[in-house]
Amino acid sequence: MATTANKIEKALSILSQHDWYWCMADYTNPSYGNAYGSMRAFVELVATIEDCTIVKALRDLWKATYEYIHATMFGGNDEAKAEFKAKEAELMAVIKPTYAVAA
Repeated sequence: MATTANKIEKALSILSQHDWYWCMADYTNPSYGNAYGSMRAFVELVATIEDCTIVKALRDLWKATYEYIHATMFGGNDEAKAEFKAKEAELMAVIKPTYAVAA
């Protein structure tokens, strides 16, 4: 049985390894399927976490990462980067204290 800390660690790992640029690949490329599988694994794993505050923070971090990647996909965007870093810090502050206690 995985602990909440293990689930959080795995969810953050999936998020960091997700292919955010899969949409740039040809649809015959396995990138689409791999990215979809990665996203589903994240969603299913996060759904098993009982703490709704952590669940919301992890989902919001996924959405913030998606928005940041798409805002900077074709070039730098300092405003989007600053917004993402602030949002990421805010969400990790929600995740990490609970994560440290749960570990």
